[in-house]
Amino acid sequence: MKISIGGFPPDTTEEEIRKPLEEFGAVINKISIQPSEKEGGYMAILDVDTDETGCKVLAEQINGKMWKGKQLRARSFMFLK
Repeated sequence: MKISIGGFPPDTTEEEIRKPLEEFGAVINKISIQPSEKEGGYMAILDVDTDETGCKVLAEQINGKMWKGKQLRARSFMFLK
């Protein structure tokens, strides 16, 4: 399952994203940080080892949180292999 999180400032690192999520119990297989088309910020695509429900709950917990003065936008989605 995948989660996209938008709204990160450009200086955000993979470790800064990974650490708090793993403290929530999330198992993150991969993080990809890339420029976002909105607001000049960055977004992260997370490959999370959980089912659809767990992914939705995690995205809901992240959505709207403040990070370095920016409000995060998160959503879960599924990629077919």
